[in-house]
Amino acid sequence: MPTLRGWLVAGTGAALWAIGRIFGADPLEQMALALLALVCVAVLVVRRRGQDLEAGRTVVPERATTGQPVSVTIELHNRSSKPAPLLLVEDRIPLELAGRARFSIAGLEAAGRRSATIQLTPRRRGRYELGPLRVSIVDPFGLAAVHTRPVGSSALLVYPRVEKLRLPREFGHQRTTAMAERRQPTGSRGEDFYTLREYIEGDDLRKIHWPSTAKLQRFMIRQEETPWHQRATVVLDDRSEAHGGFGEHSSFERAVEAAASVLALYERSGYSFAFGTALSGTTPPGRGREHLHRALDLLSELSTATGPHALGTRLAELQAGAGGEGVLIVVTGSADHSVAKAAARSLRAFRDVVVISFPAHRFGGLDTRARWEAEKTTLESVRLITRSGGRAIVLGPGEPLGPVWSGTRGGKREGVWERKPELV
Repeated sequence: MPTLRGWLVAGTGAALWAIGRIFGADPLEQMALALLALVCVAVLVVRRRGQDLEAGRTVVPERATTGQPVSVTIELHNRSSKPAPLLLVEDRIPLELAGRARFSIAGLEAAGRRSATIQLTPRRRGRYELGPLRVSIVDPFGLAAVHTRPVGSSALLVYPRVEKLRLPREFGHQRTTAMAERRQPTGSRGEDFYTLREYIEGDDLRKIHWPSTAKLQRFMIRQEETPWHQRATVVLDDRSEAHGGFGEHSSFERAVEAAASVLALYERSGYSFAFGTALSGTTPPGRGREHLHRALDLLSELSTATGPHALGTRLAELQAGAGGEGVLIVVTGSADHSVAKAAARSLRAFRDVVVISFPAHRFGGLDTRARWEAEKTTLESVRLITRSGGRAIVLGPGEPLGPVWSGTRGGKREGVWERKPELV
């Protein structure tokens, strides 16, 4: 089909032919016929070459973390025995990534191949559709083009930003003799009495299993018992009522990043973990990279919804199904009295409960009086959690989780977060 330029040339040719016929100017008629013939030849050229092109798209990696560079490679292959004319390639990229990617190839020889790489840096988690790819075969004058879509859409999953955490002493392997009494036997006997896991700094070197270490090329530890702290449940509060702020600077985005960081920590340490939200339930516990990817897949597309009492209901369900072992991590926005009471009750079913809170009033635009009242409520909730034997971590905009997570118990850090500059 003629392009816009082709239609303009054809229209110009028709106008010159009409003027030449009216005034009897043969040179104008000849020029007009030449323009019309040029457009017709261009259409024939692109139509004859339009079905011999093969294209492909490769996205590396298909799962990326926020801020991680992503390479999108587009490959073209001319399957014809004749060279292809000018090629215009356009791949549709979501506006959140880069908009559109356009480039041209000045001809492609017979059976030739060309490739081009586009670098993307996603700034926000989510699921993005790349494509469809559109390839236009254009004649050298740009008068006619044939448009094809040889490649459909490809999915790019962007995980939330993960902060690298260290195991706090309360959750790690460097524990006292009294804490060791909380460990449970695996229930196995004989040669199956132990399980194997990767070495973590602080483990007893006498428990290294050398045959497995030689086979796997990394230190493996013989674990003759299953500590309670190797089973964890992470619950993210996805209620819209608990969060404030907008976009990537909202308390919900910080909560998602915190949940992803905790999950990555447990996976990296070889622990068994389960993940769930207040509104969508909890997944079965598991280990390993694939289990982590399933959780991060959910986090990458998660959004808030209405459910005022959903978190309390979810924690009650977990209490009913827990066996008095493991640790419960609750990542929420505003930790009001109902959340604090539910977390305190969870200590009946879990050996330890940690509440990570990103109060909505620190991310939203409330007036000063309302923010002070909300801060007072947060302080009371934290005191209730810590007096019940749990831990509470309260963070605001720009405050990293790592130093508090691997440091002291939340109750000893009230002075750090209680005086917020934005409330003065």
